[in-house]
Amino acid sequence: MSKTATSSKIPANVRVMIGLVASPTLLVIGMLLYTLFTQGPLGISISMIIFSGLGLFSYFVVFTGRLPKFKQ
Repeated sequence: MSKTATSSKIPANVRVMIGLVASPTLLVIGMLLYTLFTQGPLGISISMIIFSGLGLFSYFVVFTGRLPKFKQ
């Protein structure tokens, strides 16, 4: 791949749509933190972890404007 193809930013309208679609995951992240502080780590379910990870990934893309670079 060329350097320009990997370093191009995602358009702002697409980033806004990703942020809007991913906004319910903020509630899941809050629920995960609340459960962690009230019940401890054993109270966290696997679905909380998965959806929180997806939310964090989505908001990383929204704020940075590009996908993360993984080593190949």
